[in-house]
Amino acid sequence: MRNPAPVVLTLLLAIATIILIARKPEPPAEPAAETPPVEAPVVDPAVEPAEESTETPAAPAEVAETTKPIWPHQKGDIAADPKAVFGQLDNGMRYIILPNAEPPDRVSLRLHIAAGSLMEADDQLGIAHFLEHMVFNGSKNFTPAELIPRMQRLGIAFGAHVNAYTSFDETVYMLDLPDLSEETMKLGFTVMRDFCDGALLLEEEIDNERGVILSEKTSRDSVGLRLMQQQFTELLPDSLLMERFPIGEEEIIKTAPRERFVDFYNRYYTPERMTFVVVGDIDPQAMKDTIANSFGSLTNPDKPGGEPELGKVSSPDALQPAVFSDKEVATTDLGLVIVDEYEPQPDSRELRISRMPLGVAHSILGLRFDRLAKKDGSPIVSGSANRDFLFNFLEIGSIDVTAADDRWQDSVAVLEQEFRRALEFGFTTAEFAEAKANLLNAYEQRVKGRDTRRSEALASAISGSVSGGRVLTTPETDLEIIQAGLEALTKEDCHKAFQDYWSDRGMHLILTTKVEPEDAVETLTKLYAESASQPVEAPEEEVVTDFAYTDFGDPGEVVSREEDGELGIVRLTLSNGVHINLKQTDFEKNGISLTARIGNGRLGMPKDKPGLAEFASAVIAGGGIGEHSADDLQRIFAGKNIGFGFSVGEDAFNLSGRTTPEDLPLQLEAMTAQILQPGYQPEGVTQFRKGVPMLYQQLKHTSTGPMQELSSWLMSDDPRFEFPEDPDTLLAYTLNDARSWLADAFSKAPIELSIAGDFDHETIVPELLRTFGAIEVRTESAPLPDGAREVAFPETPQEKALDYESKIPKGIARVYWQVVGPRGNEEEFRRLQLLGTILSDRLRKEIREKLGASYSPGAGAGGSMAFDNYGYLTTLCEGKPEDLEKLVETCLELASDLAENGATEDELDRARKPALANIDKSLRSNSYWLGTVLAGSQDFARRIELAKSRRPDLEAITLEEINRLAAKYLGPDNAIQVTIESKAPTETDE
Repeated sequence: MRNPAPVVLTLLLAIATIILIARKPEPPAEPAAETPPVEAPVVDPAVEPAEESTETPAAPAEVAETTKPIWPHQKGDIAADPKAVFGQLDNGMRYIILPNAEPPDRVSLRLHIAAGSLMEADDQLGIAHFLEHMVFNGSKNFTPAELIPRMQRLGIAFGAHVNAYTSFDETVYMLDLPDLSEETMKLGFTVMRDFCDGALLLEEEIDNERGVILSEKTSRDSVGLRLMQQQFTELLPDSLLMERFPIGEEEIIKTAPRERFVDFYNRYYTPERMTFVVVGDIDPQAMKDTIANSFGSLTNPDKPGGEPELGKVSSPDALQPAVFSDKEVATTDLGLVIVDEYEPQPDSRELRISRMPLGVAHSILGLRFDRLAKKDGSPIVSGSANRDFLFNFLEIGSIDVTAADDRWQDSVAVLEQEFRRALEFGFTTAEFAEAKANLLNAYEQRVKGRDTRRSEALASAISGSVSGGRVLTTPETDLEIIQAGLEALTKEDCHKAFQDYWSDRGMHLILTTKVEPEDAVETLTKLYAESASQPVEAPEEEVVTDFAYTDFGDPGEVVSREEDGELGIVRLTLSNGVHINLKQTDFEKNGISLTARIGNGRLGMPKDKPGLAEFASAVIAGGGIGEHSADDLQRIFAGKNIGFGFSVGEDAFNLSGRTTPEDLPLQLEAMTAQILQPGYQPEGVTQFRKGVPMLYQQLKHTSTGPMQELSSWLMSDDPRFEFPEDPDTLLAYTLNDARSWLADAFSKAPIELSIAGDFDHETIVPELLRTFGAIEVRTESAPLPDGAREVAFPETPQEKALDYESKIPKGIARVYWQVVGPRGNEEEFRRLQLLGTILSDRLRKEIREKLGASYSPGAGAGGSMAFDNYGYLTTLCEGKPEDLEKLVETCLELASDLAENGATEDELDRARKPALANIDKSLRSNSYWLGTVLAGSQDFARRIELAKSRRPDLEAITLEEINRLAAKYLGPDNAIQVTIESKAPTETDE
């Protein structure tokens, strides 16, 4: 899906940003290795495939007898997934059961309640979200202090496996169970039933939680959120939405009496508003009985809560400009926005196909903006076009651009003329073919990967779509509909759909910028009118060439082969010295992930060029391959599954990709070509330079800046990890700076290619030999400067205070304790990770639940596998500036108590059980095998043995070991106290 530009943080962020996640994941039990992101296919939201979860194959659907249709597939002509079981209890509660085998022996539960902040009364603002917290704080079957420990003892981690969110129109509770044992299943269903009607809502617990809610409100406060509220007022002045942001009002959070909680809970947590979703390795018939037994006795109140009156949506008669400004905003954005009322329609073939032409048109326009942004001198960084439907009430269309370096005046013409060019002339044959190919491929890949979809993702997507009325279909059904639509679709249809939607409409023209210029509205209006008076020409038809790099010379040979039968890993050395690691898997059907490690990465970075790693990453990632620009590659690979990623890791340059068995040969060709012909093209530099002002704006006005400074300081201000104070340093870098650092590594340094996924050994080896095997001979090792692996941790004890400029009062309290680093000390580091989990749980109980001073305090172990003996334990608490001293003090006290008195067997058990569950889960993840086991294993052979030993080693950890480490490291004399605080700008600054 294309990402909408920030102008549409208006209403799209109502779903993403405003949704309030009440639980935050715990730190993982094992540190994940670097795996750079992989580019996904471009799909417009109006025509994108149903969420991963809304698809499955075969067996008769079952629906309870009702007098009226209650499911989307009963109202249209699209068949539901025949494997899904749909039902309704006598009390009105609905349920969806979807058997799914991945991961095996696990099940995911979701409780969807069709009630959110829109249902609140004026004296309940924030109560819907507050209630989501309160159901965890005492119920019929669990005391406030009992629930989380009970879950932990069964391997259910607070945050990682149990979570919840509240939005405008829904509240969703999520529980992923690590096994199907009777005890675990009983706990899961008891917890979910208690959420429905068993919350005690004790007055003391409500009072205790008020601070937690206010801490969350503080943590979520941002310039973006404040601007969004202003935009709501502009776009929807007569709608209830602008008055019902889920986080609520501070005064009500502080003072609302218990009876207002009870009122909302009794009137809106009703079975008629509930849908229970079960996805996993289960028997549907047995699950039906369990659901009936668990929830059948729920009752509806005599006077349930009603639906809110959402107000009205009005559109301007003509172009209506508006300007929003804030000194702290990161980007300057322009947008044309349509808002209109939306009347929900039954999901049907006709409806889906009818929306396809506009969706394709928007995709094409977004690609145009992206390509225009790369041209030298272009005033924009990016752009997009979208249409979305929200809350079954509102339709919003948007065409947005982000201006480069605040050049909004120049960007007005780009926005207006590209919009009008599409209106007048439509789209080229090549653009249309590219968009169609990408769209069709996205649906085809879902069909091929359907058998190994993850239950937790399916369950979340199903519950998230309950309110939207989309049929729970199979991937095959979705593909068949999209094929039918695309077969008849023409570029003329897309042009007409674009005209029908955007022509002769009243629109908002919105500018969001740092400083509002004098007479900004008049200037904006004038610039738009001046641009509209200029003629535009039809877009030029572009020729799509073939990929130029497919022949790399004589194929190499395999000179050595090692196989680890226990882990199923094959390690090859080719005749040119390239090393290959292979792990064939069957749990991500049709998916293959690849990472090539080259040279020494940041370890060998010139110390006189701070920020060069970030610059080089942008140049390679955005520079294409050889004679092909990044845009050329996007066209050439349209409809293919070819991924490109490049990053500078601590100890290697990383090329990454994700592909399919069908496209694997092309993926290997592309990665080989990128090594031999890296795209040192000006467009990569241009895009990087456009992003620099935005980056420094963020560093100045958010905690990102002091956190970056802190990170560098903790590594002894090593220039390789510093960020230049002056943006001119970054802006001065050229292609030659990147080339001089990377050239030797790309042409000579060792290469280790790791591949995990759904491939066949017999067919992949010849492809490897003709691509990576045909590269010239590589050196055995890349020399490092003396001391390259040495970084000194700051002396302890010590205090450090940092700040940043912002009118939003926020603070971060951190404490660091120096510990042994993970490099060469992996077993001890595993124990330190468990110690961090134990400390994190104590922070939760003391700082969150007792003090209410931080929404999501946590602790964990960190360190480097590239540097010798560099490790730390750390705590992190976000709160109000006036609470920072208390937060640091509490972290030190809790750590000191652990050091002096140790942990308990129960604490160790509650830390270990979820970690073991995560180990089992990770074994069915290509990213684990690729990033944690395979990548780097040729240089560091212990990775393989560590993968074998991690479960038995984790099971063998003793309380004595944990307490010995606590006593050794967690004393105050080994601590660095850090505070980060926002400082409001002075009048002079303003």
